[in-house]
Amino acid sequence: MKTTSSMDPNDMMKEIRKVLDVNNCDYEQRERFLLFCVNGDGHAENLVQWEMEVCKLPRLSLNGVRFKRISGTSIAFKNIASKIANELKL
Repeated sequence: MKTTSSMDPNDMMKEIRKVLDVNNCDYEQRERFLLFCVNGDGHAENLVQWEMEVCKLPRLSLNGVRFKRISGTSIAFKNIASKIANELKL
């Protein structure tokens, strides 16, 4: 699972949106490099909400993708976050 890249942050956002679309995740762009994401069918045990943010890594000339769980079970979040991270071509 690779979540760092020397890719331009705007290109990283395009790739993230593409992978979210492929995985039927809803998302809303809250800031330039911050997405609020939702996955699941509405049942409490399946619904997961999280943030994905492209951020600059200190002391490295790399950008990273930060995942932060907002709601949903830890295991459901881990499953969707791992799936998305593995599919990102960064």
